[in-house]
Amino acid sequence: MSQAQAAALRTLLAERRLAGSVRTTRRQSLLYAQRTLTGNPDYTFGLGDWRTATLDEVVAAVKGAIGDNISDGDPARGYISPDCTMAGIHAHAAALRPLLRDGGATVLLATGHPTGLLEHYAELASALRAAGNQVVRPLDDHRLETATPTHAAGTSGIRFVSGVGCAFDDEAILHTHLPDYMEVMISATSSAGQRIDLVIADHGMAGAAIEAGIPTLSIADANDVALPLAHARGRHDHMLCIEDNFTPAQFIPVTEFMLAQASGKSQR
Repeated sequence: MSQAQAAALRTLLAERRLAGSVRTTRRQSLLYAQRTLTGNPDYTFGLGDWRTATLDEVVAAVKGAIGDNISDGDPARGYISPDCTMAGIHAHAAALRPLLRDGGATVLLATGHPTGLLEHYAELASALRAAGNQVVRPLDDHRLETATPTHAAGTSGIRFVSGVGCAFDDEAILHTHLPDYMEVMISATSSAGQRIDLVIADHGMAGAAIEAGIPTLSIADANDVALPLAHARGRHDHMLCIEDNFTPAQFIPVTEFMLAQASGKSQR
């Protein structure tokens, strides 16, 4: 992968506001940090770090992840350093490289942001399968027997689309930050004696996997503070910080670059 291709992607990230000046404001990120510290499951993502964290620690963790102090500067604006985003893309590619080279791993992909990230994960799932890895689909089309904070028992559940686990209700897949869906998938695979080598996910889908001690490639926006906090505490190695309010087509260059970097093949 040439330096010119990396530089071109870095420029594109800023042009499309996936990094640089982003839509997620500092005000919202700081508010979400405060809500995380109350233990709200919509913001803790199934991670328990909030119980012993301070606001200063969370702010510092986010700054380390995105290169911006969410408690300082214009609160109506937001910023993610393109260099931080590029570092996350390279980290994900490096973690994927042995799987795309050697195969043999068991991987679970899931998203709480299907309108933006589903296509990205689906492309990764396809590449992982082609390289000889097993992409698992635990509890496909299964409704949760217990209630979540947003749905009654027996209403919402898990459905896999192109190898990617999503929460669903009736005929619609859901935007959710909750960890409940990943927690039951992990429980099901554990009960079946199936090992998961890697989870690729975001929000509560990622948080629940990290909490369970499973190696995880996560995607986090600036306001998804539970993931940077876990990362700063050494519980999580591979995090990609990027704006998550986008159409899938905007993300295609990130996916293509990541897969090219991981496979050692040049982009066209």
